Amino acid sequence: MILYFKKILLLFIPFIFGMGIHFPALALDSIDVHKKVISPEEHFWIESQARFSARIDSGAKSTSIHAIDIEVEDAAESMEENVGKQVSFTIVNEKGEQWSMSRRISSVTKVRNSQGVEYRYNVPLRIGWNKINKTIDVNLRDRSRMTYKLLVGRDWMKREVVIDLEQ
Repeated sequence: MILYFKKILLLFIPFIFGMGIHFPALALDSIDVHKKVISPEEHFWIESQARFSARIDSGAKSTSIHAIDIEVEDAAESMEENVGKQVSFTIVNEKGEQWSMSRRISSVTKVRNSQGVEYRYNVPLRIGWNKINKTIDVNLRDRSRMTYKLLVGRDWMKREVVIDLEQ
């Protein structure tokens, strides 16, 4: 008789978990204690020299920075044909401070947003926050009308941080 109840219990365990019934003790096992907690708004360093107030956006796949005066050396008509070429640009933070830079274009990204579809150049930049420094491809965009001149996406965050929305 006891064996019969054990078999029934084993049949119902997957059903219980499938119904969304959660057991807090089991959920704690999935938390990675090595990840740093980040708030939705933070200060970041670009190339260890430019300080930006940033918006952390888990909905954004890639990181975007406010860039002006974007000029591709020996530019072709098609953005795709410019991949691998040198691009000079100026990044501008929320205080209006500017830094001129030059990098090789690593790729072109198609971005869908509320304004429609845009194509943007990606360049490698070193992005740092709280002892986490990563060189990632960042897309260059005129963000002059936006509050945050740096939007940090999942490409920078992956496997390193969790966002605390209450901070």
